[in-house]
Amino acid sequence: MKIQFSLNTQPVTLDVDPTRTFLDVVRKELGLTGTKQGCDYEGECGACTVLVNNQPVRSCLTPVGKVAGKQVTTIEGLGSPDNLHPLQQSFIETGAVQCGYCTPGMLLTAKALLDREVLPEREQILSEMAGNLCRCTGYNRIVEAVEKTAQILQGETEQRDSPPLPGPLGRESTRRIDAEEKVTGRTKFVEDIKHPGTLYLQVLRSPHHYARLLELDTGPAEKVLGVIRVLTASDIPGENGLGDYSSHEPVLTPVGETCKHQGAPVALIIAADQKAANQGTEAISVHYQVLPHFFQVDEALAEDAPQLYPNGNILSRNTINHGDLDLAFDRSDVIVNCTYQTAWQEHSALERETVLGYYDNHTRLCLVGGNHEPHWHQGYIAASLDLDPAEVRVITPPTGGSFGGKQDPWPFIATALAVYHTGQPVLLAYSRKESFDASPKRHPYQVTHKLGATREGKLTGIQVRIDANTGGYDAHGQYLTDFALSGAGGPYEYQAVDAVARSIFTNGPKAGQYRGFGSPQSSFALECALDELAQALDQDPVKFRLANQLPQEANSFLGYPVGESLGYREVLEEIQPHYQSLVNQAAEFNRSQPADSQLRKGVGFSGMWYRFGKSGSLQVKAEMEIQSDGKLILYCSGPDYGQGTSTAMTRIAAQELGIPPGQIQIINADTAYTPDSGIQGASRTTYFVGGAVQKTARIMKHTLLTTAAELLDCPPEELNLSENRVASCRNDQSLPLEEIGRELDRLNISRRVSGELDLSPYFPAGQRPQYLPLYVTGAQTAEVLVDLKTGTVRVPKITAVHDVGHAINPIDARGQVEGAILMGLGTALMEEYLPGHTAGFGDYYLPTSMSAPVIETILIEVPSFHGPFGAKGLGEAAIVPTAPAIINGISRTIGRRIRTLPATPERVLSALKTGQDRG
Repeated sequence: MKIQFSLNTQPVTLDVDPTRTFLDVVRKELGLTGTKQGCDYEGECGACTVLVNNQPVRSCLTPVGKVAGKQVTTIEGLGSPDNLHPLQQSFIETGAVQCGYCTPGMLLTAKALLDREVLPEREQILSEMAGNLCRCTGYNRIVEAVEKTAQILQGETEQRDSPPLPGPLGRESTRRIDAEEKVTGRTKFVEDIKHPGTLYLQVLRSPHHYARLLELDTGPAEKVLGVIRVLTASDIPGENGLGDYSSHEPVLTPVGETCKHQGAPVALIIAADQKAANQGTEAISVHYQVLPHFFQVDEALAEDAPQLYPNGNILSRNTINHGDLDLAFDRSDVIVNCTYQTAWQEHSALERETVLGYYDNHTRLCLVGGNHEPHWHQGYIAASLDLDPAEVRVITPPTGGSFGGKQDPWPFIATALAVYHTGQPVLLAYSRKESFDASPKRHPYQVTHKLGATREGKLTGIQVRIDANTGGYDAHGQYLTDFALSGAGGPYEYQAVDAVARSIFTNGPKAGQYRGFGSPQSSFALECALDELAQALDQDPVKFRLANQLPQEANSFLGYPVGESLGYREVLEEIQPHYQSLVNQAAEFNRSQPADSQLRKGVGFSGMWYRFGKSGSLQVKAEMEIQSDGKLILYCSGPDYGQGTSTAMTRIAAQELGIPPGQIQIINADTAYTPDSGIQGASRTTYFVGGAVQKTARIMKHTLLTTAAELLDCPPEELNLSENRVASCRNDQSLPLEEIGRELDRLNISRRVSGELDLSPYFPAGQRPQYLPLYVTGAQTAEVLVDLKTGTVRVPKITAVHDVGHAINPIDARGQVEGAILMGLGTALMEEYLPGHTAGFGDYYLPTSMSAPVIETILIEVPSFHGPFGAKGLGEAAIVPTAPAIINGISRTIGRRIRTLPATPERVLSALKTGQDRG
């Protein structure tokens, strides 16, 4: 039927099925891609929000027939880059934009609120935004942006553009280079990129937790109208595997082999449209032999347990052992024995796993999708297709969050196979349920500690046993034990250490990279055990840690000194008065409550260290080019999935060159243009890639000044680079950069230079561990409010102090801390993936704006030894202390120890009634 409505003030007439969702119509029929889909059309995420007659509605739940005769506003109608709405400007200025996937829905929800309320209170804003999920920002910046806009609209304050970068790097924040595109809905995520003739790829996955694939008949599916091809393991021309990313994990399970977790891929269905892909998937005849499954490590280690692999159910094992542990415990006046358990967690990035594949004009097989290392993915794809890596190109587009989940190369290999066999563009887009079933999860841990200390509060010995559940497949679980141990001892000094970590196969979901990979779980157990020890000694938890903090040159828990500056003492000294203030306020609150009140307030504390960087080459490269028109282009591989690395790299280069960041264009993470900068995980980008960018910019500056010196006939030291010219310090002589570019061409000198961060002289081969001992430290204190009747917990405030070495962009640094804290709050109180039960946002509880505490972030800057301008890692680290701070707060408040994550109301009540939580 014909449907007429107003869209962004323009009349629209469509001949369309009135039952189709408005989300599909606006994206597919009208081509406005700013409105997003993140939750399988369940109305759970808010990314699809539009305004209908100025009211926010979920377009994924709204039939297009319902908007007939009405006024509709999408993000494209709110403002443009040349004429931003004040809300859009405020989102940019306050740092409320990170990955940007949720931003359009957030902005429109906020617009409706401000149209209705002149100066809304914080609680009103939080309530209004509760239906819009954000996994990056922590919500506080969004609230700040709404409050700021309200004041501007009422004339109470003036809105100004963010200033250009003046003076020393990091002293003033600058807007993200991609922020305007994100707030206007113009950013093209993978699903927004259109290629004519694109086919749809769907995956047939095992519905069983453990089963043998007995029979697979694709014939019925191939007869379905619109199905182009069905691929099985026999159609893989090269390696049916994921290389060193995941040993023994097939791309597609062959007939006769076992599927080791629910969601394991069996076949790929390529079709002309989504409907045909669905029908083709259902038509495949498949038979399994269902086998007994197990989810717990204790079951996997039982003598009669099925062995998932020829070498058994233990994937890897790692140990640390030094000092005389028996003697250390003999010297102890207090010994604490405790066991802590963590849960599977789902990343829940709002952009689902999505990859677009096609052949480019150079007949290269191109894959476009969010990832952490395009060159690694290039190698995995080439191995599966038996191609030279040069025949494969991987491009990293704007990415709607990752938190480690998009390091998994499987979606890229599957899409590449489909393009290889059809020769046509192919799009693979996971459903949200598929993302829950098949994407890697955070590893659950069982951690047992034995900790000793003297009466005076000095740590003696530590014994720790860690069993990590890596699920059905490896997914770098083989390396997990090292990360588990790195977090198990923290930045503290011990007389003796005995530590063992094991990574164990079960039939749980494949576990993999998740913010902090392997360290937050063991750090959680340690910091809670330390809190128990401090309580047993009746000592202040901050002072207790100060008395035991690791001196810079001392041997660490690992058995050797750390290789970077430790700012832990400065962190603890800074947070001490904040902790004491909250403790005093909590005591006063509890005294003021009536006798029958069920509310109790308490305070928890946790310190941390986090090893930033992964194993691999210590030489990291970047490149820079001056074009013939004088423009400067930076080439590096530091994928930006919302954390702001492209902006940070641009700022580092600009500071080294002495020019505004806006004069530098960045090409980031595209194997056709950028050097291999190594894996971007474990918060290594700013330190490693940023260090290479700084070296590269230094070389470019030298090239420009020495070339200009020849042309101006003066020494290079008398020249400086400013704006788009090289000028003399002594007179008015200057040259535009394009003239220098032309001179380089005339001299047959490359306009492209390469720089390298090389740490190998500082960490000689044969004398260094597999992973460099580069650590960043921090601490957090959490105020908690516990309802003793219901077991519910609120976190009104968190104070976070983190040593960042040097904040490249302070507003982004604080945004990373705040986003990590909300994710850590979810870890502590609500997030738990249950195999076979959790299928989407409807039954996986994420922090909403209503969960957001007031966050006070304090950045400490103890310069690094080797990082650019003294910077260290940060993004992943800030999640580490949040959960233990909250759990320590709950435990102290109720007088019972919570030892299982998350601390659901049921577990809190169980601890109150029985003295222990229900694991």
